[in-house]
Amino acid sequence: MFSTICFFLFAAICAVSAFALLISKHPINGAMALVLNMLSLAGIYTLVHSTFLGVLQIMVYAGAVMMLIVFVIMVLNGAKDNRLPRMDKLGAYSVLAVLAGALLLVGAIYNVNLQENMTSINGSVAAVSEHLFDTSSRSGALAGVGGGYFILFELTGFILLSAMISAVLLAKRKNSLGKNED
Repeated sequence: MFSTICFFLFAAICAVSAFALLISKHPINGAMALVLNMLSLAGIYTLVHSTFLGVLQIMVYAGAVMMLIVFVIMVLNGAKDNRLPRMDKLGAYSVLAVLAGALLLVGAIYNVNLQENMTSINGSVAAVSEHLFDTSSRSGALAGVGGGYFILFELTGFILLSAMISAVLLAKRKNSLGKNED
């Protein structure tokens, strides 16, 4: 019963902080709302007995990635009295996409059998890493590459790096265009 109450509390915090991120006018306020969202997700991971993922969520996302995002905001001077518009065309599309995703999530939850099986949750860091970074040869789509999860891990890192570089380049271009007009 207590875990159910905690789950709904963390879920409510997650939803409210995500909404606060959507409507925040200041980039630093949005980053802090995202940190709160990441912390509530770590709480949900801990509730389902996945403490390893909960700790990783806090260390990697709420800690390192958010520090990097705040650092980039500060370096690019994005927090200097720049107010973002409350709602524009992209914001309206984002709200529609979030609602569509929520409908898909509700449909998926409605159609799945959520029976609690405590034996399937047990695991260790060694078991997770062995499965995640398995490079033994197997037959299938990724023959000779194991499960291929390590490729997805590396690909995610590359996508995050390219997004960060793109954001810096776009901000530099915006700043240089503004200086030429003065």
